[in-house]
Amino acid sequence: MSVKDMRYNVMLALYFPILLYAMSTFDLDDSTIAVGNVQPYLDAEETVVLGQPFQARAMLAVGAGEGLSLSGSEAFMASGDSMFVMETGNLLAENEDVKEVEYAATMTVPQIGGGTREVPITGTFTVRRPEIVAVNAGEVALYRQCRNEVRIDVPGLEDRPLILNGTEARTLTLAPSGQTAGIRVETPGPDGNVFLGSKSFAVIDPPRPEIRVANAGRAVNNGDNLPRGRFALNFSVQADQEFAQRYPSDARYGVGSATVYIRRGLTASERLGTYNLSGGRLPAIRALASARPGDRIIVQLNNVYRLNYAGTSVGVSLNEGSRTFSFTIS
Repeated sequence: MSVKDMRYNVMLALYFPILLYAMSTFDLDDSTIAVGNVQPYLDAEETVVLGQPFQARAMLAVGAGEGLSLSGSEAFMASGDSMFVMETGNLLAENEDVKEVEYAATMTVPQIGGGTREVPITGTFTVRRPEIVAVNAGEVALYRQCRNEVRIDVPGLEDRPLILNGTEARTLTLAPSGQTAGIRVETPGPDGNVFLGSKSFAVIDPPRPEIRVANAGRAVNNGDNLPRGRFALNFSVQADQEFAQRYPSDARYGVGSATVYIRRGLTASERLGTYNLSGGRLPAIRALASARPGDRIIVQLNNVYRLNYAGTSVGVSLNEGSRTFSFTIS
């Protein structure tokens, strides 16, 4: 006998009784499942955004690797032999922001002696309403009666179409006239539109414009001395620079009329009349011909307005001091 054969016989004599004992302890009956562990394992998301399908993968080691089947309950649908899918669009009422959802399903696995066995699967996940994000810079507030273009994004649903105030789009134009404005955000679902949330904005007036005055083509300031013979005033309303850059079609200003007063010495001011301004220019006033050096001419602007993107005249609220100018005849 060779050394190799002798070694084999020794090994067989030592380990064969142990192998026989181990096999005698197996208890295989009709309920035995060909798996290493009959406790199923779920690879599932803990939190999903409303409108985003919940998915869970169930795993169970089957002896032959075949014959596994899966079935869900109610809205919990099986996709293939290991994947669960549940639509979440109808899980939250409009007054709810977050909710814990329970689910149950059944995994059917083959048995060694034939037939199948059903293994229950249960779990929970959280569905929450998504964040509604206005992409445009400065969209915490909208400008009143201006063309505000607002782009809406919903993190987690970037690949889903959005419905903004009833229109399928991601950008909406708002020209609010009240104190607040809002956008209702939805997405199409299998049973109708799914309400994702809303975004509210405060509505504010555009930045106050600056009124500039020129006399005979030269810029003058409030309180300057002006010659009586060249008392020709021209008023222009300049928009805030940043506002004009962002909203060029809403930053056109004008003045409708001006009321002119004259004050001689310490006497009370005398109203000379109200005059329409053409292109911001104050017309010649005959009463000024009698003005003397030292007399003060007071001009109060009326009907300062802004033309918005739609060509609508919108009144600009300015206090009396910022629209009143005084000049001394020299």
